Amino acid sequence: MLPELQTERLLLREVQIEDGPALQAFQNRPEQWRQMAMEPEEFADGTLRVQRYVKHRGSDSSRRLFVYVAHEKSLGKLVGQVSLSRPQPALASLGFSVATEYWRKGYASEMANRLIEFGIEELELHRISADVAIENEASKRVLDKIGMTYEGTARDCIWAQGRWWTEAKYAILAADYERMLVRRCCKNRRTAGSDSRPIARS
Repeated sequence: MLPELQTERLLLREVQIEDGPALQAFQNRPEQWRQMAMEPEEFADGTLRVQRYVKHRGSDSSRRLFVYVAHEKSLGKLVGQVSLSRPQPALASLGFSVATEYWRKGYASEMANRLIEFGIEELELHRISADVAIENEASKRVLDKIGMTYEGTARDCIWAQGRWWTEAKYAILAADYERMLVRRCCKNRRTAGSDSRPIARS
């Protein structure tokens, strides 16, 4: 079982069989898969998808799949899913989806950020990549926001839903992540310094 992860607003835990119906309820909507290079049939049975995950995820150091569901802490409701797929020990790809009723609330970047942290600090990944349909502007904004670097475009690289898909390629290296932490730390120090006030003497 994967460890639980937390953010300011979210609790992330490994997906379980009982999450299947809730995942299906939001992932099977056309507005969810319309901008993903996948066949709609893949989302038709949420429980079956989780069963396949459990069967093929691997274990211990050979684990290949890390899938989390995200619950909003104050409401206790499932708001999305985020995952890492690790084809090699130091390499992984990131995926995420958020239920439509929770779009534009910052949940995607919040849970993606946390999984990148987990991947680099706990799994010791060297590189995390992400591919997104070129027309999926919302997901591209998320990848930019969390510090991933746009590396190029793969034209007509996937056939799905009766057409060819062109995808934008993003990635973050462990070194990039470390530099972001340093910049964030320096920024926090400057902010703390600007808030200080001289003590008046009587």
